[in-house]
Amino acid sequence: MSLAQLHHTSSGPGLAAVSPGVPPGIRKTAEHLFGYVPPRGTPPHPTPAEVDRLPTAFSLTTMEDGSLLLSHTAPVAAGGPAGLTAHTHAVHLPHGAALPDDALPVFCWGAPQWARTTPEGGVPKPVAAFTPARELSRGSLTQFAATRTPWLADFFAAIRTLVADPASPPLVVVERDPVAVARWLALAATALPPAEAHRLTFTTYTRVPAHGHRIAGMLPEDYAALDDPGRYRVLDCSAAPPPPRPVPDLWARLCARVWLAGAPGLFKETAHSPEPGCLAAAAVRTGVQVDAEARAVAAAWIAAAGPAVGQSELAAFVTALSATADQSDPVEAPALTGLREALRGRLPVSQLEPLTATALTAAVRTDMPRLPFLYAGDLGPVLRDRLASRLRSDIRRGLTDPESAPLGRPLALLRIAEALGIDHADLLPELTSRAARAVFADPEAAAGIDELRSTLTGSPSVRNAVVDRLDALAAEEPAAGARVLAALPLEVDRFTAPHLLLCSLPVPEGDRVAAVEGLLRAGGLSPMTAPEALGTAARRVWPEVPPSGDEARRLLAATGSDTHRTAGTLPLLLRAAFEARPDDKEAGPLATDLLNSFAPDLTARDRAALDLLLYTDRLGTPAEGTEWVRHLTAHTTAAAPLPDALRTRAERALAHRLLAGDADDIAELSDLARSGDPALLAAYAEVASEDATVQRLRTDPAYTAACFRDWSSHPGATPAWDETRLSLLTTVLRPVVRALPSGEVRQIEHLLASHRTALAEEFRAASQGRLTRLTRGLTHRGRRRGT
Repeated sequence: MSLAQLHHTSSGPGLAAVSPGVPPGIRKTAEHLFGYVPPRGTPPHPTPAEVDRLPTAFSLTTMEDGSLLLSHTAPVAAGGPAGLTAHTHAVHLPHGAALPDDALPVFCWGAPQWARTTPEGGVPKPVAAFTPARELSRGSLTQFAATRTPWLADFFAAIRTLVADPASPPLVVVERDPVAVARWLALAATALPPAEAHRLTFTTYTRVPAHGHRIAGMLPEDYAALDDPGRYRVLDCSAAPPPPRPVPDLWARLCARVWLAGAPGLFKETAHSPEPGCLAAAAVRTGVQVDAEARAVAAAWIAAAGPAVGQSELAAFVTALSATADQSDPVEAPALTGLREALRGRLPVSQLEPLTATALTAAVRTDMPRLPFLYAGDLGPVLRDRLASRLRSDIRRGLTDPESAPLGRPLALLRIAEALGIDHADLLPELTSRAARAVFADPEAAAGIDELRSTLTGSPSVRNAVVDRLDALAAEEPAAGARVLAALPLEVDRFTAPHLLLCSLPVPEGDRVAAVEGLLRAGGLSPMTAPEALGTAARRVWPEVPPSGDEARRLLAATGSDTHRTAGTLPLLLRAAFEARPDDKEAGPLATDLLNSFAPDLTARDRAALDLLLYTDRLGTPAEGTEWVRHLTAHTTAAAPLPDALRTRAERALAHRLLAGDADDIAELSDLARSGDPALLAAYAEVASEDATVQRLRTDPAYTAACFRDWSSHPGATPAWDETRLSLLTTVLRPVVRALPSGEVRQIEHLLASHRTALAEEFRAASQGRLTRLTRGLTHRGRRRGT
């Protein structure tokens, strides 16, 4: 069956010859489509030899109806004034039709079937098929690709864009010889799926791109004369090669590598798949040199392909990849590990062993967070020893890397070190300590880390070391130890991890001192044989608030100071004393017990704080002595920084003592007034304003008189004292006095007058809101110590 043909000569009107069946519309369009403009500088009347050197134009054009017109236009020498004509021979391919034998249009270039003259009688000679030219043979194209190495990847990237986006700018290929353009087209057509190659329109030669051709070949001088070269994507092979630059399109880089390796058969073998992984896998398997990204993509594709890849091809791929992989590339390393995991069970261990070694080396040397897991028998003795020697320094460095998350990569490296027999015992203490601290900091997050779980279940020596350090941490923070046990499946006992064991047991209800004993008993522990466990049990019973004074004294008495000294519970007992409630009557006796039992163990600050506690308890007793403010301040300074609870206890104790209403305490009050201490004055004002004090003012005229005397004394001693006493006179005392019966008010005045007449007068004025003389400090009341 002959192809439908058209012939056109530029010297005559209309078509010179047309096969029957070519639609009229195609004939009319072809008359305007066919033409030839010789290169710049062509003589008006070229000789036959010059005509032979002129380029031919080989084109594939899409018609309006979707059909294709494949044409060959050749210059022809002519006599007379014309000097040069052109003959076009074309074949028409209806929409959806293909060339015989599914030949691709570009491979019809240079075929001897293309006529350069009009057929005799105006009837086209039958053409059943086109014979490919040797210039487009596989060997010729491979040689051509080698000469265009700097442009290859860019060209294929442009081809991919042309196919993917019909609206993208056309590609102009600038070559000094249009034959090279045909070869470029053949390179592209070989790589593309046949359907896409069949639709990719082109012309090998033109002065100005036109007729919707997606690829146009141009001579350098014609390209230089273009009015708007920015409309096109350009591949200029007539100039010096461009400087090397990365081409992001992996498929384009692969196509370039395949052609340079002389292996275009891989395109057909992979069914021209647009998926780079398929072509990359074939390239790696056959020894084509590709980059790390291509090898990584190939490995991922093989891993995902499953049984679709035959055993022999799979083995060949693994062998080739293991030999060519870059073991220091961070992109390739994860893909190697993923492939190795995917192929476990699909290939014999002997065939998978090289990939295991390669993946392991790459993972270690690229600082990959997730490392491959080595199973028993994965490596033979020879390769295992070789890897141990090769990776020893890298693994040991990774085990001590302070930047690595302690529960991730270091633990995986530890498993690898064990599997390869790499010495690491000297690094184990620090490594397991870091791991234990990380677990303690966030047990729930640690439980989700694969490396930790596999280490705890698969490495007894490391597990024991981690548990040992967790046990030590649990002794200090039992609450955190309980969270660890809730998150991780750790089996503990009283011999290997007594503190963790105590963290796993419920705290008995009821008396808390008895709860400590019950917790130890439930764990099979005795404070006499395992005194350290006493501290853990106590911290479990009192996780936040310390024991009361009574509880602390009973806890101390139950086992004696030596046991508590070994158990490390002295800080807990000190907290019980220092943070005791103000009404805790056993705090003072506890302080005495601690001073007597732990004298060598107490710091100077601890002793000063205990002395302060005892001093505050002596206030209001025959042993209180004098100069309370000075003594209290001295103790406080020696015990600084003072626990808040103890500071509050001491300040309130002094305030209660000064507000007792004793007439002989005026000198002590003078010391407070002249100290101007904000904290002491604030505590004094707070106690004076409390309900108990106000109630006594309402019911005890003598006490009311004493308070008025005190709060009217020492005006001007310090601004802070003046502010405090005046506030008490106006906000505490005056409202009480105004509410008293007149008889009780007169009684108060009588008591004040017996002390000093002027004081009674001032009381009457104060009751009426007149504090002028007091506020200005015009009177001098009170007596100084020793006067």
